[in-house]
Amino acid sequence: MATVTAVHGDITEQRVDAIVNAANRQMRGGGGVDGAIHRVGGRAILADCIARFPDGLRTGDAGWTTGGDLPATWVIHTVGPNYAAGERDRSLLESCYRRTLSVADELGARSVAFPLISAGVYAWPLNDAIAVAVETIARTSTRIDDVRLVSFNEETHRRVHAQVFRQFPPETADGSIGRLFDRDPSPWGLRGDPYLWRALRAHFATTPLPPDAWELERLLRSAAEAIVGTPLAHKDEALYVPEYDPGHGMSAGGISPSWWNNTGIRILIDRFEASPPPRPGRNGPSEPDPSS
Repeated sequence: MATVTAVHGDITEQRVDAIVNAANRQMRGGGGVDGAIHRVGGRAILADCIARFPDGLRTGDAGWTTGGDLPATWVIHTVGPNYAAGERDRSLLESCYRRTLSVADELGARSVAFPLISAGVYAWPLNDAIAVAVETIARTSTRIDDVRLVSFNEETHRRVHAQVFRQFPPETADGSIGRLFDRDPSPWGLRGDPYLWRALRAHFATTPLPPDAWELERLLRSAAEAIVGTPLAHKDEALYVPEYDPGHGMSAGGISPSWWNNTGIRILIDRFEASPPPRPGRNGPSEPDPSS
């Protein structure tokens, strides 16, 4: 399976085999991501579009051109549905991601950077645009090793980041704090709590276990409050975190400080105290073998 990451930055600066252009049906350049890619990549991209796609490209389809002056070797152009103009068939947006990955495989690309297709001037609802991207990439068989979902806007990036952690949890290292998060608790507090759990798991994926439970609690609290953006005070009121709200109704995006203070952090401390001590030599110098 490909490694999928959320990237905050400019897609034209991504050093990958192929970047993806959210193109229009005419395939002659446009605004937004399309305009930026043509502007930075130079005239070679437009010349290739004219030669390879004299009649343009259908909605939901994808095709490639040279990357011109871009760091990427190729540009894979795909035409997303225009939600603002009444094109609201979700399968067309899903097709953009599937066809793009198929074209990338045909090219032999191993790394691809996507924008959020149709989420700009085509006005596809942001939360669903993110869901389509993450879910379709997860379901699509591909030989790509590195898939990046690139957002220029910080708020959008945070939302993509949360959904990527949900769908593509990273591996946790042996002896790491992240390992304490590998089994989900039951029950949860609010619907945003699983997102924070997975964000903390990723944050601590390679962080070695601390020497004691007091230090563990300090690290957990500090990281959680940095992610949420406010203290996990001892109160019953929910904290709303926009990037944890996929738009699915009541309590979506809600973090429960009382659940974390009374249950979540306690579960992690219990797991820490039940975990075996570090093996000799793993986190420090080896001790003499008492049997020798």
